[in-house]
Amino acid sequence: MSLLTETDLAEIGAVLPRLYAAVGWSAAKAPDWDAFRRCCHRQAMLVPMGSGAATPVLLDAFVAAMEGQRSSGAVGSLDEVELGHRVEGYGNLASVRSGFVATIDGIDRRGVTFAHLVREEGRWLILAAAWENEREEAPLPAGLI
Repeated sequence: MSLLTETDLAEIGAVLPRLYAAVGWSAAKAPDWDAFRRCCHRQAMLVPMGSGAATPVLLDAFVAAMEGQRSSGAVGSLDEVELGHRVEGYGNLASVRSGFVATIDGIDRRGVTFAHLVREEGRWLILAAAWENEREEAPLPAGLI
């Protein structure tokens, strides 16, 4: 295959915004875990960097952990929106850098996700994604948003 087409770029660029929209919840809206799973490869590895150490989690374990936070009330509301992204790729592989803002219980937190996507059966799917939230001592550079 050759370099990515405009259609590929549009399809790849839409995956993380769909993922962010699916994971969110509020008192009036539940997360859409089916839509979330449709964004990911069945063996996807998700890696939150909350403590500065990698904590790899498989897709179903991530969904279970997030659902646990929601159902226990530990997190009352979550809304994530993409601020911007950059896509690079070749053939059936793509890498996306996506700046986001997550509003958790009314508090905004920016961050960046680095995701690796693969084309499988004509669909672009997240194979692995790692993300880190902005910290006071490490603000996000403008180039990452």
